[in-house]
Amino acid sequence: MPGLKTNVLIIGAGPTGLMAACQLRRQGVDCIIIDKKAGPTRESRALVVHARTLELYQQMGIAGAAIQQGEIVRKAQFLVRNKKIQEVPLGLLGEGLCAHPYLLILEQSLNEQLLYDHLKELEGEVLWEHELLSLMQHEEGVIAKVRYGKDVLKIEADYVIAADGGKSHMRHLLDIPFEGSTYENIFFVADTKLDWYWGRGAVSLYTARRTFMALFPMKGEHRFRVVGILPPSYQNEHPSSFDELVPYIKEEIEADLKFSDTTWFSVYRLHHRCIRHFRAQRVFFAGDAAHIHSPAGGQGMNTGLQDSHNLAWKLAWVVKGLAADALLDTYEQERLPLAKQLVSSTDRAFGMMTSGRWHHRLLRLYIFPHLVKLLFRFQKLRLRGFRTISQIGIRYISSDLTLNRISQALRVKSGERFPFLHTASGDCVYNLLTEPVFHALVFSPKQNEALVEDLNGLLPSFRKILTIIDLSAEKKLMESLNITKDTVFLIRPDHYIGLVTDEGVKVVRDYLRKVSGL
Repeated sequence: MPGLKTNVLIIGAGPTGLMAACQLRRQGVDCIIIDKKAGPTRESRALVVHARTLELYQQMGIAGAAIQQGEIVRKAQFLVRNKKIQEVPLGLLGEGLCAHPYLLILEQSLNEQLLYDHLKELEGEVLWEHELLSLMQHEEGVIAKVRYGKDVLKIEADYVIAADGGKSHMRHLLDIPFEGSTYENIFFVADTKLDWYWGRGAVSLYTARRTFMALFPMKGEHRFRVVGILPPSYQNEHPSSFDELVPYIKEEIEADLKFSDTTWFSVYRLHHRCIRHFRAQRVFFAGDAAHIHSPAGGQGMNTGLQDSHNLAWKLAWVVKGLAADALLDTYEQERLPLAKQLVSSTDRAFGMMTSGRWHHRLLRLYIFPHLVKLLFRFQKLRLRGFRTISQIGIRYISSDLTLNRISQALRVKSGERFPFLHTASGDCVYNLLTEPVFHALVFSPKQNEALVEDLNGLLPSFRKILTIIDLSAEKKLMESLNITKDTVFLIRPDHYIGLVTDEGVKVVRDYLRKVSGL
């Protein structure tokens, strides 16, 4: 039996698996990624790319290509009986909080191609038409058997990332329960052309007595993604085309919409499920293989991409001997609570939009649109809403990688994403954080050169995981963070603050020793 060896075996070459492969290759870690498909997905599938994902794409140098291929949406609108009840300006909500205060409509197929092309630039490749048959774990690694045509290959690896989707074969092989349930309704999705009164500059949500319909503008003239609920008459026998549903849609939402030129139509059931643990010895689950939920808020693909980004730098450090295996436990510690919260919150939102109960109909028709209008009058609620939807508000406050040793009343703390700030020259701080290492940002109001010298003294021990950036001349940056004394931020490879301290270099050294575990 022919065999291959690698550091990390990735099962599944969707967005989650491709992101993991790209991040590992950026770190110089050898990985093999397999998928039983013949190539990247051709169907559009997942559609929304949020601001936090674009920050990761920016770090990889592919954000510009993503934006060029996608459709920028800066507002959302709510409609009842073809009347606009409310409009939410997404661009204004996120202005100053991130570089991309909008939704980017970029279908999954294009995300996959973008990541695949980037992987090839990093001298990586996908083994297409390779199907996982079995997996055996032992103390030193794993042995996988993979089918390619009539041949069976043996792949030996240190670790495995299971990114093989909601029907994960890896999850079944390890007999891991996927706890949750299935929504009662059957849903439809169509990529079609629509010429209508309200234009294409917004994500639009129609609410009606017995249904809802969401419209997402896609790249191309008059092109939209349409998502809704199948009528009861189609619960047992599905429609053969989107055209069959159009009369029902018009009747239910009470609007004479003109659809044409449908390029993709599908019906499906939705689930909300999550596994109890993201790690099973040397196997790590990410994306839909670990958690699936309703499409409310367009969170699914983005969450999977961030799962991989969180996991990959930790795996890379362990494989390269820069950190002990215990670092890998922080992946589940940080991402599992988020997944559970996401499953619960999207379930509640989606349940309200799809339920046939009278109080839910009342809520979505007469209360919810006006409630949104009321809530968005308050700045704190507006900002909280954008941070939640865009995922820039995700925090790891309870992580073992989070430490606050600070006496000042700073405007940020460890476990939070580092704020979107600019230097005096106008350069974004994020442009300084592209290497996959910890960045020590040094702020000294009195420009204490000894602090930087002491930090440089750490480099012989931590050079491979640490770089030092002195921002002591950045007075406005210090004012925006409320810094009044010598302060060091340790920024993780994923932009999160691991440590903030004004107690000196010893705290920084002790933290790095703890993280590396060496």
